[in-house]
Amino acid sequence: MKMIKPAILGTLMVPAFMFAAGAANAEENTTTMEATYLTSAPEGTFHADALTGNQVRSSVEDDEDIGTITDLVIGEDGQIHAVVVGVGGFLGMGEKNVAIEWDSLELTKDKDGEDYVITVNASEDALQSAEEFKREQ
Repeated sequence: MKMIKPAILGTLMVPAFMFAAGAANAEENTTTMEATYLTSAPEGTFHADALTGNQVRSSVEDDEDIGTITDLVIGEDGQIHAVVVGVGGFLGMGEKNVAIEWDSLELTKDKDGEDYVITVNASEDALQSAEEFKREQ
């Protein structure tokens, strides 16, 4: 009977030590990053709503409005890869979405310096001829 007590005690202690060692190891490997906060937008940045809903103008057609930005394509790195522009149609009916790469756009401030003017070196016909952008859910 005296031999059974140490065996039972040893059997119960091993899992307890393993659990304690695992918990200590998990605490060492876990790094929590504290959240940081902004009180205002940094200079040279803008909000997504400064783009969405805005007209895109053609630099080859005398700054004529050729579509409306309906969405942004943003990578996991936080960079904007493209803007989705609704072209054609009437009052949103029959409109086709075309994704224009971010680097193809030119953003400038309007005369008042308050709103962005977004232009692309393409015509409305070129956008209507472009392949439609299909959003994956």
